[in-house]
Order: sequence, then C-alpha cells, then structure tokens
Amino acid sequence: MTNETEFIRNARARYDSYSNEWKRDYFNDNNGGYLVIDKIRIVQGNLSKQEKVKYEKEYNMCLTLAQNGHKIVFLKLTEGSFDIFIDDISADLKKTAGSGNIVKYAKKATREQGAQIVVFEFEKESASVYSELEVLKKIGIHGKYYFSDKRSSIHDF
Repeated sequence: MTNETEFIRNARARYDSYSNEWKRDYFNDNNGGYLVIDKIRIVQGNLSKQEKVKYEKEYNMCLTLAQNGHKIVFLKLTEGSFDIFIDDISADLKKTAGSGNIVKYAKKATREQGAQIVVFEFEKESASVYSELEVLKKIGIHGKYYFSDKRSSIHDF
C-alpha cells in the first residue's frame, strides 16, 4: 500500500467516524479531502434569508477547500468565534470583492475570534490584493487564499 493510499484510507476512516451530530457532506477519493458540517449549522443557515446567503457562501468555500484535499469541519455559529477547522487548524472564512478590508478582517479573525489562520476567497485578482497579503505576512497573520475564477488553485500566505 502506498503512502498516498494509506493517507486517503485514514482520511476516509476519520470522515466516517463523525457521529450523527454531523452531516458527512463530501469526500474526495482522489486526495482525501472532506467536508463535515455540524447539523446545528445547517439549521442556523435556514433561520433567515440573510443567514441562508451567509451559509451558502461559507458552504461553497468549505466545499472548494475539501475538493482541493483539505479536511474541513464546518462548525455551528458561535458569537465571536471562528468558522471552521481546516486540517485541524482553526480558521475564519472571508469572501471579499476588493482589497480594502483584508487586513481588518484578518486582524478581527485572529485577534478577536480565535482563528489561527484566515481563508480568503477573492472575487478578483489584483495587485492591491497581493499587497495586502504581504502586509498580513509582515504582521504575522497567515492563511490561505484563492480567487473565485481559479478554485482549484489554493495558496498559502
């Protein structure tokens, strides 16, 4: 058995081990990525039109990460807390159209919400996005990012 096969087998076993409190939503047999969702989070996503939009945005980000080989645990909403675990690391999800609030969002996620990293989905690629990511690196905030039109390419910062 190759290391890759064993890795995927172990990921499948972990995915399958989640209790009925979790929805086992997605598993990628090629890379071991998966998505499990706290069933309370699904209910919370249906409480209002605004919550439904937020849930769908976060769900789509989680699915993108899982499709790219990450192990995603999508948590129930808790005031002042992070959104997910990505590969056992606490993370907050942020989707933004521009670069104006990147540093503010990341500081809040890591300093107030308990996230170790931030995951960004940027709607458009621009020099200002890269400039803001450099600022984050300089102040010691790290994470992952991708662009809406390039979901199969996830980068670290």
